[in-house]
Amino acid sequence: MRTKLDKIDMDIIVSLTQDGRKSFRQIAKEINVSTPTVESRFSRMKALGIIKTVAPILDLDKIESQLSAWIYVKSNPSQSKEIADSLVAIPEVKSIYMMTGDFNIIAKVVVQNPEYLEELVRGKISEIQEIKSVSYHIVTRTIKEEQSVHVKAGLSLKISCDYCDDEILKSAKVLQVGKFERYFCCNSCLTLYKEKYRGRIESVSSQK
Repeated sequence: MRTKLDKIDMDIIVSLTQDGRKSFRQIAKEINVSTPTVESRFSRMKALGIIKTVAPILDLDKIESQLSAWIYVKSNPSQSKEIADSLVAIPEVKSIYMMTGDFNIIAKVVVQNPEYLEELVRGKISEIQEIKSVSYHIVTRTIKEEQSVHVKAGLSLKISCDYCDDEILKSAKVLQVGKFERYFCCNSCLTLYKEKYRGRIESVSSQK
């Protein structure tokens, strides 16, 4: 399943990229649409996973006792997803990327000091059974770091199932949870999602 960004979606993304602190009212005034339109479009793009979160980008060079490092993982490609899932559970791991080339996975971590970094690599990351080898490099200075991408109206976007994470190739099964919509590739994933998050879904529904 593919969806497309229209001009309003694009304008909202660009506005938030410039300053994530803007209110829906500010964005609405800036792009000349109503505030409810901005709110509903933002909620839709967040539900689809296009916008994951709006958060500050910190300059770790200016924060005492914080350093970042890149972890390079080599493994059997067929086991990359399992390794990535294990890395997700480690709080110090902030970003994970699956790659082509010599290393299957690259992860960014943020820790207090080099000693803790070595402990993290040896004591947690290297202990993941599917990993063949691990190396790391400490970031000594950040020159540029931003999350913005070049977007334009009509850009086609992939939609993934909110349960199994596979791309939805045909029409999606949709579940309304509060103001958000969740998308599923089949009825089985929809049912499993409802069972897994039953209490949370019922809590959100009772607040409407």
